[in-house]
Amino acid sequence: MKDASTLETGGLHTEALTIYDNLYTNYAKADALVGMKRVAQRILDKKLSDAQMQCMAENFDASLASYDDAISFYSSYQHLDLHTTKPIEQMRGECKGLYIDKLYKQAEDYVKDDDFENAHIFIQRIFRLDRNNQKAIFLDMMCEILPNYRSGEIAAEKGLWREAYVYFNEVCLVDAGFRDAKKRRDEALEKGTFSIVYKVNDNRFVNNIYENAQGTLIKGKLLNAKNPFVELLEREDLNVVLQEQQETMSPEYEESTGPESGKLKRARFILSGEFVSLNYDDNPEARSRCDCWNTFKIDSDKVDCYQLTNSASLQATFKYKLLDAETGKLYRSDIVNFDKSDQGKRYIYEIQQKISLISPTGVKDHEVDLSRKVVPENDPLISESEMMNQMYEFIASRVVKDIEQFRP
Repeated sequence: MKDASTLETGGLHTEALTIYDNLYTNYAKADALVGMKRVAQRILDKKLSDAQMQCMAENFDASLASYDDAISFYSSYQHLDLHTTKPIEQMRGECKGLYIDKLYKQAEDYVKDDDFENAHIFIQRIFRLDRNNQKAIFLDMMCEILPNYRSGEIAAEKGLWREAYVYFNEVCLVDAGFRDAKKRRDEALEKGTFSIVYKVNDNRFVNNIYENAQGTLIKGKLLNAKNPFVELLEREDLNVVLQEQQETMSPEYEESTGPESGKLKRARFILSGEFVSLNYDDNPEARSRCDCWNTFKIDSDKVDCYQLTNSASLQATFKYKLLDAETGKLYRSDIVNFDKSDQGKRYIYEIQQKISLISPTGVKDHEVDLSRKVVPENDPLISESEMMNQMYEFIASRVVKDIEQFRP
């Protein structure tokens, strides 16, 4: 007890508390309990005083850490019934509120200066303190909305309707009711959208089945494209395209030969396509001997083994053009080449026959040990229809990708 009292008098409260605690725990001395309560109260008061001073100095991180330390200390000596002017959690909460207010003011100033990157940094610091802080949630939303809205305004002023649409749409995804974002998005979409009608150019040397199949897939991909600016119009009867329009399919097109303006009131552009050439060729199976043991694991001179191979190839050249439906001006003209070949192979074995007097045919198979026979892996030839589908997909993807990138 004397040592504890000496340490307490000398201001070494933590050391004194340890001795008082040991004396009370081991010997249940009443005066040790009184000394422990007295010293613990002084330690707690000091911790709270330090936390309050740090908070007043706006050294918030250190203050919150000090409050946490005080809370931990208070919990460890709850049995001593230590006194505080108000709950420590409440004091800590008040300091945290001041900290959040300061961070919010800094973030708000950054937003006003269009410095959204730094604003976002301070907003994240608020969220680390209070994930559900509504003011910070609102400001964070503004950091997403305002850059896109202002970028949309600039894009619209420059007539960059696709960019304007993207920016205003980003705003609407966060808050569809923000200012006039939805109206401006729809306006940008309307001004940036262009309509297309697809026309099959008939090449009499290529079967119409292939022309129509390719055209159907191109139209399907245009319809399913994630580009809201391309509008595909269905025109089953393309007689609405004036006969003069055919002249625009020539590189020597002159404006004076174009059709009258306004005849195609809806379709602003005509996308035409044709197979310049399309050739499919397949060869019959060729038969050649192979090693029976390596192929089938058959060890007998009474067995003949064969490898059967065949091949097929498809070469196609597809030409497409994009023209203004009113003036006949040529905007796009390109050729897509497709070249695909494939080889198939399979294996067979045949057991040789010998003369047999008891067989109805007069012959029968030699007796061969097939107990170790394995089945080799075959590589079937790609079918003609599958190869055609690969061609349709390849050409359609190339054409649609080009059209999606087109800007009137």
